[in-house]
Amino acid sequence: MSNRRMNLSEEGKKILDLIVEILEVERPMAVKVALAKGISVSNGPVLETFSNSKNKWTIPDNIIKDKEYLLFKHLILNEVQKPLDEEHLHQHMLLFIEKGLHTLKHEYEGKTSLEDFRLSIL
Repeated sequence: MSNRRMNLSEEGKKILDLIVEILEVERPMAVKVALAKGISVSNGPVLETFSNSKNKWTIPDNIIKDKEYLLFKHLILNEVQKPLDEEHLHQHMLLFIEKGLHTLKHEYEGKTSLEDFRLSIL
């Protein structure tokens, strides 16, 4: 089992690139960090809407797979408190990634120069 292709908003892509640069990690790791952060800061399903511009970036298949996919799937199911088919699961996964990216950006902008961003993520 693994994720399917998902389309990240243009703003989300810019934030993802920023997070990749700041944390000095590859994009797949940054996507996983954003997903985890999005799940951790949410109380229930994400109800926010994110930029609907025509420019979207595709999150490729198989970035989140096997045990990681199963873990995130159950965390999402626990967060939304209802059963989801694969289509709705991936929609929620994308919303949690977007929410996590925006949260990470906000935390980065709010940190002082002496704070290590990696520690503030925790």
